[in-house]
Amino acid sequence: MKYFYVFIGGALGTLFRYIFSYLPHWHHFPIGTFMSNLLGAFLMGFLTSKLQHMLLFNAHVKKVLTTGMLGALTTFSTFQFELLGLMESHTFNVLFFYFLCSSIFGLLSCCIGFRLGEN
Repeated sequence: MKYFYVFIGGALGTLFRYIFSYLPHWHHFPIGTFMSNLLGAFLMGFLTSKLQHMLLFNAHVKKVLTTGMLGALTTFSTFQFELLGLMESHTFNVLFFYFLCSSIFGLLSCCIGFRLGEN
């Protein structure tokens, strides 16, 4: 049954990820992947913090939201593939900017979400 819960969450995350893919690129910068990964990082921090403080914690709810939905929403493989594409097109300035922004702001988003979830 737990696989079914992950499946449902994954379907929701995939739908949201698909919607983000329609955001246009900005000077070769993949906005859709960037935004979905930042949102996913924020929600992972927030939901993990919020769910661990709930008295009636349900493991299936956590699997639906974190493993399923956020696992499908965020995408490390697409991030890596886009970096490879930027490298092959010799747009190194965008490559480094995208890598640094994703890493720094992803961590900040997760930290902010975690702190907000504690309240």
